[in-house]
Amino acid sequence: MQKTAQKTATEIWRQQVLEEHRLLNRTVAELRDFLERPRPKVGKEGSHTWAADLSKRLADLHDLLFRHFRFEERGGMMEEVVESHPRATGQVDNLLDEHTAILKESREIMAAALSYSEGNAGDERRLRRRLTALLDQLGEHERIENTLIMDLAYHDLGLGD
Repeated sequence: MQKTAQKTATEIWRQQVLEEHRLLNRTVAELRDFLERPRPKVGKEGSHTWAADLSKRLADLHDLLFRHFRFEERGGMMEEVVESHPRATGQVDNLLDEHTAILKESREIMAAALSYSEGNAGDERRLRRRLTALLDQLGEHERIENTLIMDLAYHDLGLGD
């Protein structure tokens, strides 16, 4: 009976994580679309609005990432994965380490974007490159997590290797 309850809890967090990944993917796609738009030159109409919009989008992304990562780390999900599938320990450790790095880079990019909204010219190309690299890293991170979750689900159902 307890095994059934545990599987139900496992399925609940799997579904929550996959739904959060879908939300993150939409947020990342919107940020990528935003980055394709040119920024008006500093001091020109729309320059402050562009920078302020970017800062807000980055703050929203950071908030989503922070809550999502904390759920994965403290919601019992990663502990359960390692307990149920010790062979996944290395992958889980790598994913958890990436959480810290992704959040740190996100905050640094946000700080750079905030200086733009204050009217500083900065290095826009570098900011765009850093943000694109972060979004690429996040996409790969989430892809690996999704694959791990699905592989373990198949294994739990007796369909895995």
